[in-house]
Amino acid sequence: MTNPLLEVRRAAGGFALLLSFVYALGLVSAVIAITRHVRFPVLGYLMLLLPLVVFVPSTVAAVQLHRTEDPDRTRTLWRRALLLALVGTAMWISVVIIFRRRQPQ
Repeated sequence: MTNPLLEVRRAAGGFALLLSFVYALGLVSAVIAITRHVRFPVLGYLMLLLPLVVFVPSTVAAVQLHRTEDPDRTRTLWRRALLLALVGTAMWISVVIIFRRRQPQ
């Protein structure tokens, strides 16, 4: 029998993984932009890597969440995974907004 609470927590972990994947796609598009000779300041490229500091622990927590059945462990892991993924997404969106404002029209 499946535990509905465990499934909801795992769905939150899956959503955190989805947000991490979207960020990874953004990094791939930045690498493509670099190869196409789009110019950004060096600090801008480093700012693109800043959300990586938050997405890596989020992804690790989400993977651990999917591998465990312990209710106490899942209680902490789903919050950590989802909260860090949301913080990373906010950081990534703010970096993109900063890029758009500094880019000449």
